[in-house]
Amino acid sequence: MRQIKKEVYEEIQKDLPKIEQAMSSRNGSWNLWTKLKSKYPILLPGIMAHVRQSAKVSSVGLEADFRPELTQLKEAILAYLIVHPVEEESNEKIENKASEQLSQSTSESADEIGNKKIEESKVYIRDNDSDKKQIALEKIWDGFERLKTVYGEDKKKSVKELISVVSKGSIKTEELLNLNNSYFLIETV
Repeated sequence: MRQIKKEVYEEIQKDLPKIEQAMSSRNGSWNLWTKLKSKYPILLPGIMAHVRQSAKVSSVGLEADFRPELTQLKEAILAYLIVHPVEEESNEKIENKASEQLSQSTSESADEIGNKKIEESKVYIRDNDSDKKQIALEKIWDGFERLKTVYGEDKKKSVKELISVVSKGSIKTEELLNLNNSYFLIETV
């Protein structure tokens, strides 16, 4: 399987925050889109086949709105990260045991949105900037909140079902998870 080189991953780390920022305003989306649509076919071959360009112009004198294309590109990049592992060297900035978890694939989950949130958090957590690490934490928390609804909209029932599945019949593990679960159930109310 093809790995994503450290240098390519570093470019992704720079570009995802730019895409996020461009999502808040149509102004500047054309400039960013122009740069990225030239760059990503080289960095991640075949990725642009998953992005449909349609640029909307709503008023005369305003720049075309490329936010939908940027959103599609971001989703395609995150999906690419799920399918293709990142070289180990990308974890060298991590100074704890988390580098092993960062190397693990998230493609085992059937929840595509959850997988993307995890991959996006990995992009931010590998950065030295503490603000980016905060964003990573927020992405993981979003993924956790999503996980609490895997078995339905009733979060309490869903969390109990998750604990049952994760404990794999071990009463001791289920008791331990239920002890820690009290905090998470408070958050769901």
